Amino acid sequence: MFASPQRGAGIFLLALFLFAILASLTAIGMSTRATESQRLRITERALAHAREALVAYAAERPIDAEVGPGYLPCPDLDDDGWSEATCGSLSGHLGQAERLGRLPWKTLGLPDLRDGHGERLWYAVSSKHKGLLNCAASRDCRDLTPASALGTITVRGTRGVPFHDGAIADAARAADGGAVAVVIAPGPPITRADGHEQRRACVPGECDGGGRCIAEPAYRAARCDPRNYLDVAPGSAGAEDNAAFVDRNDGAARAGNRDGFIQGPIAGAHGVPVVNDRLAAVGYADLMPRVMARIALEAAHCLRLSSPLPAPIAACGAHAGRLDAAAFAGSTCNLRAEEPAWWTAWKPFIVYARAAPAGLEVVDEEGRPLASHRRLAVIALQSPDQCPLERMQCAADGCTRIETRPRVRGRPDAVVSIP
Repeated sequence: MFASPQRGAGIFLLALFLFAILASLTAIGMSTRATESQRLRITERALAHAREALVAYAAERPIDAEVGPGYLPCPDLDDDGWSEATCGSLSGHLGQAERLGRLPWKTLGLPDLRDGHGERLWYAVSSKHKGLLNCAASRDCRDLTPASALGTITVRGTRGVPFHDGAIADAARAADGGAVAVVIAPGPPITRADGHEQRRACVPGECDGGGRCIAEPAYRAARCDPRNYLDVAPGSAGAEDNAAFVDRNDGAARAGNRDGFIQGPIAGAHGVPVVNDRLAAVGYADLMPRVMARIALEAAHCLRLSSPLPAPIAACGAHAGRLDAAAFAGSTCNLRAEEPAWWTAWKPFIVYARAAPAGLEVVDEEGRPLASHRRLAVIALQSPDQCPLERMQCAADGCTRIETRPRVRGRPDAVVSIP
């Protein structure tokens, strides 16, 4: 028996209709995937931009003779774009909640950064690196040298394994230790693993007309409550709650720093997302080389103002050693011998080499020339009271050659030379 022409045409039209539906669904799926991919790229760019801005802020911020570089701003707690004036105690035992808030994009000189879902970024800062109004009054606060400026924030990967361990207090392991800061893209609202349903509306009475949280304290407003933006991992991933963390830097209490942050995405039962936060961490190895270069630049600037060049305090030979800040009197020199002064802590980490009459040459680790006919070189070292004699050539009338070291993770140093 043969099918009628009408029946054959109907089957063809049905197949064509089904093909059109399948093509539409495929296109919608591809469009959704493309949209998610675009959102992820926007998020990653925003996180990278914020991360670099924080490093630049710490290394390049204006300093004076009392307080040097290395400090980061406090978070923005009321969503006005500006950092708060203070964010807890120096040791970290007070004001823990004040070290988690939104990224202070205005303070950092950034545009209003948003993640791929249109949400502002969040930010946590280490108790050791946060700026304090009265930092000049405390020698511990002024000491951001390589041996002491260890991060305090633990950051975990999606499986719960830390790649920054805030409990590490050994300066030799600083590169593997805690993060200095964490930037978080919160993504869309979800129901947290603890049952809290995230809501982010700016409710009248909690926010003013400009969207700033006016509740006291600010986190009582839904818009400024970290639980409404940051997620909690299930127990299988360590039950890490991104809406709270611990970052002590005083002795045995540092063990509690394993309560930190966890990277998303993490899916729960049936593939439902339980953590959609994306993180970018600023580690010791990211920040310290830039800070050390800034310190070396400050010392070189003070030397450049001096005529004749002062003799080094002989510790690495007749023409290389420590710097005596008492020799500097220039109004723009931030090296000061009298307390309070950040230079007191940094002095053992700096070596000053005075050139021979023919000048000093700077080369890389393979002997390739980087600079020649320098009057001096300043080296900022990872460890105090060291003399990099294997990298220096000095004669009876001065130094002739300095070798730089590649910036190996965990062993940064900086060489600055002046013509």
